[in-house]
Amino acid sequence: MWLRTAAALGLGALAFAAPAAADAGPASALRAEAGAYDVTLPTGDTVHVGGEGTAVTAAAGRSPAFSVRHSGGDLYVVPDDRLADDPERYNVTALHERRRSAAPEPKASGELVTVRVRSIARDGRPGLGTAGFLNVKDASIGNAHRPLPGDPDAPCTDERWNDANCVRLVPGTYSVMGVVQTMPSWAPSTGPGKPLNYSLVGYPEIEITGDTEIVLDARKAEEVTVRTPEHATAPGLGTISHLMWTRGPANGPAVDEGVYMGDGATLEQRVFLQPTAKVRTGTFEAYTRWRLEAPAITMRAGGRTLHPEYYPAAYFSDTSDQFPRLGGSVAMRVADGDEPGADLRGRLALVQREDGVPVAEQVARAAKAGARMVAVYNDKPGVNDDPGGYGTQLKVPTVRLSHEEGRAVLRGKATVTAKGITESPYQYDLLLPEKGQISRNLNHVARTRDLARIDNAYHGDGAMTAARYGKRPWEDFALAYSRPVTGTPRTRVEYVSADPETQWSAMAITPEQPYNNAFPGPDTPHFVLGETKWSPYRAGQRIAHSWGKAPLTGGISAQSPIVRAGDQIRLRVGMTDAARNFSDAYSSSFPNGFATDFRVYRDDELIAQTAYKASGVLATTPEDAGYRVEYDFANNAPGARLSTRTKTSWTFRSAHTTDVTPLPLLQVGYDAALDLRNRTGSKTLRLTVRHQDGSSAPLRRLSLQTSFDDGKTWTGVPLKNGVARLHGKGTVSLRVTAEDDRGNAVAQETVRAYELR
Repeated sequence: MWLRTAAALGLGALAFAAPAAADAGPASALRAEAGAYDVTLPTGDTVHVGGEGTAVTAAAGRSPAFSVRHSGGDLYVVPDDRLADDPERYNVTALHERRRSAAPEPKASGELVTVRVRSIARDGRPGLGTAGFLNVKDASIGNAHRPLPGDPDAPCTDERWNDANCVRLVPGTYSVMGVVQTMPSWAPSTGPGKPLNYSLVGYPEIEITGDTEIVLDARKAEEVTVRTPEHATAPGLGTISHLMWTRGPANGPAVDEGVYMGDGATLEQRVFLQPTAKVRTGTFEAYTRWRLEAPAITMRAGGRTLHPEYYPAAYFSDTSDQFPRLGGSVAMRVADGDEPGADLRGRLALVQREDGVPVAEQVARAAKAGARMVAVYNDKPGVNDDPGGYGTQLKVPTVRLSHEEGRAVLRGKATVTAKGITESPYQYDLLLPEKGQISRNLNHVARTRDLARIDNAYHGDGAMTAARYGKRPWEDFALAYSRPVTGTPRTRVEYVSADPETQWSAMAITPEQPYNNAFPGPDTPHFVLGETKWSPYRAGQRIAHSWGKAPLTGGISAQSPIVRAGDQIRLRVGMTDAARNFSDAYSSSFPNGFATDFRVYRDDELIAQTAYKASGVLATTPEDAGYRVEYDFANNAPGARLSTRTKTSWTFRSAHTTDVTPLPLLQVGYDAALDLRNRTGSKTLRLTVRHQDGSSAPLRRLSLQTSFDDGKTWTGVPLKNGVARLHGKGTVSLRVTAEDDRGNAVAQETVRAYELR
């Protein structure tokens, strides 16, 4: 079957474990940082909570969106196909701590009123979803939730959750907000299945003085739209990934909620928000998150514009090269792919979806008959992306159409002109906030002059995976779905929302990380490179950034520096590229992967060692001592061409501290004029050396040696102000040593750093 993973970055403050005595030997001297754990939800979905963030992985054969909530200090991750379940079953924090589900709270004092809630989807039928109630004065009754439409026969109580369609509340001013799903016309409106879209509806501030019914009506919500005048874009799979909101009372903690939608979580790429009045008490904000690119596939039949969409790639593939897409323009005659003996050679085969018949089987029949492309149209009104089964790759590019479009094209038998763009040269990452209220005008125009521009260069030899994280001030962590960057090595212009209150960071994985495990290939290690900081952007700002630019060498994460607090040293070492993107890298659990050795010495005595993740907390002695941190890395993966071996040694002194103090480790920077395949005809190499702690201590010495036989022999190269002129041709290896006038030093050797032509 298939898996879907959403990676998240956290922004928590640094916290050390309680001090402990230093261990005598390396086996137990390095302790893993506290706080990392895995929780399996009742649905089989997995939530990994780590020191740097959270990852949600759907169980095999599942593709739900996930509703995420922070309430009362606990993290809830509820699959959207389990909204009627008790949320405490999905309380990740409680599951980890092995706490019992929360007991019903004591009855509130004073007179209670009954509030019933009813939900209406955009088509007028009852809608599936959730409703939340929050007293905006003092957060009394906490954060009560009810499933929609709820059980009309369940008892009405003031508990935080039950499955009734009502709640008992103290009269007052409340926020009553909810998400309502609209299902396809052919599906039960409150039953299982994939929704067409989501609507955020309700009232962030409403007076409740007596028994009442509140209707959450998705028909009152307005569609959020985005227009990009300078570049052609169209909503595609995964265009809308976030529907988030926060409501803070006048006194008490805010409640943050949201829905995360991966590729294929909805049948339509649409989202709706109900306009509201401006709140007078507390805080309120909602936002949607968009990713827009050049249209992946467009079609015209005669004078009719069609709306084709690819199926989610994870239904039929593990990596982007296994999923066929159309590149370029082609005119195809239309043929009925369901007609026995039809001539499909070079044509667009239209086939009707059929219960019990896998799409891959239909496509295979058409491809065998010579079809150039297949369009599967729904057998009922509207759209449907049900693949009918998993585990088979598609033979030719395949799209889905609505029932109405498919029948119209089949009747017309017109020639279809199709255009596919497999590698969009540009991408928009837009976070669109609504502060204090949701406005009536939700039609956004994203002009490049109002955005920041990032010119990203993706270096290497094959496809990569990338994600960008966005975060508002009220969010404790940021989550983004990663997607393949096909056609690499290449450049891409990326436009990003410019807002001083929105921070961004990004990551890239090389080589491309499988998004599924239906067609297992050789085990392959990956570098998961992350930016070194979070940044807001200014309108008109232009930045150049690179990913995977050589050399990859041992380094330190700027987001997680090596620091000391009291008599504990927090250590984290991995690999950095020339742009200082950082990746943890440690010994693989399979042959022909990464092999690492991480060692820590105090006054030349080995006190910690591991072949696995070089991250943890070292309990040490208070006295001033000399430390040496060593990290050896080898990439034994078949096809690994550059940075196949590196060795780095950092030397510094340290003693007891009263505060969290960055330690004075040196880091080497490399700047060569490399192309996207990490090759260059320039003989110039610039070296820079900086202190992790920002110290300005001057360098005492800096030296460079090169090798053109993979480190068998080395030759010294003169440096002038850190600039070297290399002599040789082929793959160059580098050996650098540096020391400042306080005795802090670094020695770094990289075999096959980059290629000189």
